[in-house]
Amino acid sequence: MQNWDNIFDNSDRDEIIKNVNQGQTEKLLSKKFKKLKHKALYINEEYEETREIFSAAQKEFVSSMFNFCSERKIHPPLGEKQKKENNREQTSDEIKDLYREIVKATHPDKTKNLSEKEIQERTDLYNEVVQGKQEGDFWGLFKAALELDITLKSLSFSYLEEMEESIGKIESKINKMKNDLMYKWFFCDQDVKDDIFNKLTQNSEKYE
Repeated sequence: MQNWDNIFDNSDRDEIIKNVNQGQTEKLLSKKFKKLKHKALYINEEYEETREIFSAAQKEFVSSMFNFCSERKIHPPLGEKQKKENNREQTSDEIKDLYREIVKATHPDKTKNLSEKEIQERTDLYNEVVQGKQEGDFWGLFKAALELDITLKSLSFSYLEEMEESIGKIESKINKMKNDLMYKWFFCDQDVKDDIFNKLTQNSEKYE
């Protein structure tokens, strides 16, 4: 019976194992990326919808509150907006590469043959990416890459972790908006809305 143990020397065997492991890793990364891509596209739609509703809720809440207080001659209990945190994070090599690819795709030389609408969309994407990069929020970058169908030549676990973390942050923003008083107030009946205003203004000072 032939002994197969020594059919490859140690260096050949190590190289084969390395190639097999590399192939499995690339397959795993590709599969995980596809899942995250579908999740990101879905989350982006939900985020845009929630943000649109929340913006309308904020405007109506503030306007209704001022009218409510004006009729009762009391000061509205609306405080100043909190300053936005500048949460800069260290940028990985993959993020830098993706950023460069997006800059190329949105450069005027690449968009000059597009329609005005498409040029404006590319410009908006670029501005969102730049702002996100400055603030350490890479959601805009990942979203732009998906919309422009840009993928890295080689994926890494660290890149997918950053992508997953960005998706998680967007999910947190969605939950924060939906749990905000103004968002919930927006969907209440008028009697409930008035009751909320009464509770919010019960300690407000009157004016002449």
